[in-house]
Amino acid sequence: MGTFSYRAKDRKGAPIEGVMDAESPSAVTSRLQTMGYFPLSVQEVGRRRREISALGALRRPRVGDLASMYRQMSDLLGSGITLVRALTTVAEQTPNEQLRAILEQINADVSGGDSMAQAMAKHPKVFPRLQCSMVRAGEAGGMLPNVLERLADFAEQEEELRSKIWSAMAYPLVMMAAGAVAIVVLITVVIPRIIKIFEDIDQALPGITVFLIWVIDTVQAYWWAILGVIAVLVVGFWNLVRTDEGRLLVDRFLLRTPVLGTVILKREVAKFARTLGALIKNGVTILSALEIVIDVMSNQVIRREVEQIPLDVTQGEGISRTLQGSKIFPPVVVNMIAVGEETGHLDDALLRIADSYERQVDRSVKTLTSLIEPLIIVAMAVVVGFLVIAMLLPIFSIDVAGA
Repeated sequence: MGTFSYRAKDRKGAPIEGVMDAESPSAVTSRLQTMGYFPLSVQEVGRRRREISALGALRRPRVGDLASMYRQMSDLLGSGITLVRALTTVAEQTPNEQLRAILEQINADVSGGDSMAQAMAKHPKVFPRLQCSMVRAGEAGGMLPNVLERLADFAEQEEELRSKIWSAMAYPLVMMAAGAVAIVVLITVVIPRIIKIFEDIDQALPGITVFLIWVIDTVQAYWWAILGVIAVLVVGFWNLVRTDEGRLLVDRFLLRTPVLGTVILKREVAKFARTLGALIKNGVTILSALEIVIDVMSNQVIRREVEQIPLDVTQGEGISRTLQGSKIFPPVVVNMIAVGEETGHLDDALLRIADSYERQVDRSVKTLTSLIEPLIIVAMAVVVGFLVIAMLLPIFSIDVAGA
C-alpha cells in the first residue's frame, strides 16, 4: 500500500488533483475511472519527493521567484479560487523547475489534508520558518490572501535591498579583478623577460630590483607551498567560523570595523524590526515571533542580544525594557519600540523602524563603496608603481654608465 498523487479531468473537462492510498498506480487509475474521471497522471508521493531532492542541483528559487509566487497566490485566492486550484495554476506558470515541483508536492499534500503551512514546512530550505508561521497565522485567521500579499511585499523589499548592495559593490569588485589580472600578467610575463635582459648585461642591480627578482623566483620555485599555506589558512578560517565561538569572534570583529560595522548593524536592526513587525501584524504571538526572529539574525553578537528578549518577556518585561541596557541596539530604536508598546501599535512602530534603517543601509553602502574605490585605486597604484620603479631603475643605471 502506498500513497499516490493524481491529476485527472472530470466529465466536464475540469482539472482535478488529489492524493489516494492504493496498492499500485494502476489501482489508482482504475478507481478514478470508476468514479467517472479521466486520469492524466499518477505518481507515488515518495517518488515525487525524491525527484524534488534531485532537482536541488538545479537553480534554487530566488527571492524574486518566491515573491512572484506569493503575489499570484494572493491574487488568485482573493478572487475566490480554491487553494488547490490556485496552487495548480501557479505551478503551471512558474519558470523555476524546482519551485514548480515543490508547488506540485505542496498541492498534493494540501489535497491530502495538510494545511498550506504544514505542506510548506516540509521544504525548509525553500520556505523559512518565518514564512511558514505567517501562512499558518493567515490560515487560522481566515486572511491567507492578505498574508501572502505581505509575504510578497516582504520578499520584494528583501530582494530590492540585496540588489542595491550588490549593485553598489559591483564596480569595486570589477576593479579589483581587473587590477589583479594586470598585476599577475606583469609578474608572470612582462617582468621575467626584462629581468633576463638585466642578467645578460651582468650589471649590479638596485636593491629594490633585487628584492623583486627574489620575490618572483620564490613564487616560481615554491608556488605549490604558497598555495598549500593559503589552502590551510582558508580551511582553518572556515572551520573557525563554523564553531559558535569562532563565529562570535569574527562577527564581533566585523561589528567593530569602521563603516562596515555600521552597515552590518543597521542591516541586522532592519531585519529584526521587519521580521518581528511582519509576524506580529499577521497575528503571530510575540513569544513565537521572537523565537523566529532569533533564527533570522545572522550576526552572532546581535543574535545573543535577541535571545535574551523572550526570556525577559516571559517574566513580564517589555521588549523595550529588555533592550534598554543593550550596547547593540541604538537608543532611538529602543524608544520607538517603547512608544509602540505603550500605544498598542508595536507592529507599525517596528515596520517604520525597518523602513528607516533599510534606507540608512542603502546610504551607508553607497558611502562604503565610495571609500573602497579610492582605496583600491591607491593600492593598485602602489603595487604597479613598485613594479615600474623596480624595472626602470636598472635602465637609468645603464644610461648613466653609458654616459
